[in-house]
Amino acid sequence: MSLKRFFILLLVMTSLHSTAQREKEDCFGTWAVIAGNHQISDRWSIPTVGVLRHYEIFSHYEFAFARTGLTYHFNPKLSGTVGYAFLDSEPFIVSPEAKGAQQHWLYEQLSLKSKLGKLDLSHRYRLESRWILKTEGTVLRHRMRYRLRLQYPLGKKLYANLFNEIFVSFQDPLFNQNRLHIGLGYRVRPNLKLELGYLKNHFTDIHCDRIRIGLVFKTDWRKK
Repeated sequence: MSLKRFFILLLVMTSLHSTAQREKEDCFGTWAVIAGNHQISDRWSIPTVGVLRHYEIFSHYEFAFARTGLTYHFNPKLSGTVGYAFLDSEPFIVSPEAKGAQQHWLYEQLSLKSKLGKLDLSHRYRLESRWILKTEGTVLRHRMRYRLRLQYPLGKKLYANLFNEIFVSFQDPLFNQNRLHIGLGYRVRPNLKLELGYLKNHFTDIHCDRIRIGLVFKTDWRKK
């Protein structure tokens, strides 16, 4: 698939359901992601992630999210990260704790990579402590996340990716949410990728449909 066809597919997908008149939580929205990884030494790197979500196609702001941290690479397959994240959200029914709230997170995670033939697999285990700022005060919540991601090459530049991530709270209710994604990626350059996919976000009493658009890049700050 050429880059031109990739963008045509993007335009077709973003036109779906754009005129639907439904409640915010039932709308077909967008999830835009910019994710970077910045290598500062052979063992250390800095991850940066920015997310902007809308209830409809780039319309009706849902939340903005930014995350960074410091990653130590034990070996090419295993790494550990500690970091900080900030979230600003508009009121929405699916998560009452986040109504018009801002959140400050501290997180710790382990990432493990492996291969099965041409299939790339990655496991991500993350522990999050979230301070949720409300008008009536600050609430502290803890949860664990596990994500399994699969990636398979479809050519020299094109690849398919699929991931599923489950969130488990340390307080009732235990089930927090689940994210299932399937999509395509295109390698523009060795250190730059574009991704497009469909994401289903399951909560206890409602499901959200999102088109996920991603820009993934790497930088290397090591001295040559």
